[in-house]
Amino acid sequence: MKRKHFIQYLGATAVGTALIPQSLAGHSDSSKPPKGKKPSVYIVPQGAEISNAPHNEKYWGAVASNFIRPQGFINLENGYFSHQPQGTLRYHIDAETAINTQTSHFMRTAQTQAIEAARTAFADFQGLIPEEVAFTRNTTESLNIIIMGTQWQAGDEAIIGDQDYGSMVEAFQQAVARWNIRLSVAEVPVHPKSDAEIIRAYTSLITPRTKMLHLTHMINLTGQLIPVVAITREAKKINPNIFVVVDAAHSLAHTPMDMSELRNAGIDAIGGSLHKWLCNPIGAGFLFVKQRNIREIWPLMGDISADRTDIRKFEHQGTRPIQSLQTIAKAIEFHRLLGSASKYNRLTYLKLLWIGNKQALENFGKGLGILNDPIYQANMNAVTDLMNMDSFKLQSPLLPFNRGGAIATASVSGYTPTELANTLMNKFGIFTVGIDHPVIRGVRVTPHLSSSVSDCIALNKAFTAICVDLIPHLEPIK
Repeated sequence: MKRKHFIQYLGATAVGTALIPQSLAGHSDSSKPPKGKKPSVYIVPQGAEISNAPHNEKYWGAVASNFIRPQGFINLENGYFSHQPQGTLRYHIDAETAINTQTSHFMRTAQTQAIEAARTAFADFQGLIPEEVAFTRNTTESLNIIIMGTQWQAGDEAIIGDQDYGSMVEAFQQAVARWNIRLSVAEVPVHPKSDAEIIRAYTSLITPRTKMLHLTHMINLTGQLIPVVAITREAKKINPNIFVVVDAAHSLAHTPMDMSELRNAGIDAIGGSLHKWLCNPIGAGFLFVKQRNIREIWPLMGDISADRTDIRKFEHQGTRPIQSLQTIAKAIEFHRLLGSASKYNRLTYLKLLWIGNKQALENFGKGLGILNDPIYQANMNAVTDLMNMDSFKLQSPLLPFNRGGAIATASVSGYTPTELANTLMNKFGIFTVGIDHPVIRGVRVTPHLSSSVSDCIALNKAFTAICVDLIPHLEPIK
């Protein structure tokens, strides 16, 4: 397919890498495309003279033009799943059309080759070994394979966090009912003072009977990025036999950290979804399991065709949408064109902008050397610091920047989460999602690559109006 806009790889510039956490220094940049690859048809500005600084709407507006935005409202709830850029969407449609045309002939002659090509592409993207990567339909399926496939004994212990994804909590609760294991719940601080505080929340619960430690890399409720590498290393000092499994649904292709860094830190299994921040079609997730552990974990579906040590035993799903797996390489291509660091900085900037905290925006601008840019200053002046509003409460950590990314949750006094989300949508045309959780209550805001600076400024103004003018009268105390 011929297009007017052909692009070349735009590597991470000094602007793009300045805010990579120190813990990532020196890790190989898997955002670079393999040598010999032809330019893509994705629309991304060409040339080193066009800055990919996070506030440059000429660059990021072009990136956003790859997506078809919804009509009639601003979508700032991209955490459920990401829509695909048009180049990825067309590729997916073409792949599905080809399979639909070839019918069973494709499934019986070309399916295996397509799956293996996707496995190799994803493993290379994340610095993993293909023989340790299985494809699933999503994170929930990946982690259920681990939780339900573990050979539990009565009295075994597992540790989870108090803000883990609901489906994973339910899986562990089922394991408690089924095998009579014991479940301990770490109270993860919403605004931690240090990594040590988070590490202690988990490691203080470890005993000689602890068999599994479940960590959510980026908490879906608040966007908090917890130090899973440090937690794992400390946990294995206390109990070398503990099995560490990580929920990476929101961290994959969102943060600059590759899954290989988690593997090398001693993490035993990782589950993630490719339909979130990688912008792949729905229906594709991944499961990483260290080779030495594959034998001992039972698959969810019975499988006698794969050896017990073969990662493919976890892929027995019946007939499935191979076109979603074929599209993974295309989704990776789009991610690589942007670069992991510049993408992460853009997403972080959009979050900071709608929150409007002046100190955070100043620190961010200084860190990237763009604070005095007139456009950056104009955007700062266009927003109100919501954290100065008495009725506004941020439910997500703001600093340091490596404590999160795009996702943040906020509440306003006098509003239930549902009321606040409905007000933003009905009065201001901004779609978010209400979070009503025992620990976190508010609306979750999740900008993405299709979001603009003006979207986030509009949200800031909406919150400002709500805090100043639209707080409902509370019932008098009787």
